[in-house]
Amino acid sequence: MKKLLVLVVIAVLLVSSTMAVTALENIVKKGKIVVATDMTAVPMQYRDPAGKPTGFTVELMELAAREMGVQIEWQDMAWESLIPSLLSGKVDMIAANMSMTLTRMKSIRFSDPYFLTGIVAIARKDSPLVSWKDLAAPSVKMGATMGSVHADFIEQTWGKKASLYDNLAEWMTDLKLGRIDSVMDDEMICIELANKNPELKILEGYVRPDTYGLAFRQDQDSDSLVNWFNWFIKWEKLTGEYGKIYEKYVGKEWVPSFVVD
Repeated sequence: MKKLLVLVVIAVLLVSSTMAVTALENIVKKGKIVVATDMTAVPMQYRDPAGKPTGFTVELMELAAREMGVQIEWQDMAWESLIPSLLSGKVDMIAANMSMTLTRMKSIRFSDPYFLTGIVAIARKDSPLVSWKDLAAPSVKMGATMGSVHADFIEQTWGKKASLYDNLAEWMTDLKLGRIDSVMDDEMICIELANKNPELKILEGYVRPDTYGLAFRQDQDSDSLVNWFNWFIKWEKLTGEYGKIYEKYVGKEWVPSFVVD
């Protein structure tokens, strides 16, 4: 009986020691961090003409990987697959232009904000729409990326459903063809689209401010990983490395904000 008890205690200790290994320790031990993203959001994360991942978020994560001493394995997927892939354990984290919302925080955990922006609306230049507030009209047809927060906003604010798309390329096609009248998206993305597509315009005003956060699972094993990234974001802002990446992709000097810094 005593021998059996000893074996049980040893088994429990072995299991406990295994469970005590944190997500950060596992990543460092493997020498690799698996990151989910959607490479369609210029200038945040996208692929260059050669197919190589690039953009603000990509360079920030590459810097993080160097500081951590690991390699990045990018998992490029449709936006609506990002959170399910994280929750199922297929990836270690999400690094994308993901808005930090209370609804999302019910199922995932965010780092400190790493980017401050705003939500705007884009439409065809020949459209009579002037302000984002004009989108409230029942006759205005809205589009949104599947899994984004914008479809919920449209339904909750104006009581109408948006046409949903797998990615930006799909709704851009329908917007240009007149199948929808407008789409809400992040300011940085809409500025890039309007610059490259002279037939489009950004409507007046901000729908709301927005912040991006890196996303993780809600478990104790992730605590050290989240803490590491929180300090990483602060450290790179203090050292000036964050500002260099910001200026490269945003086109202007980064200025700390009292909202997130």
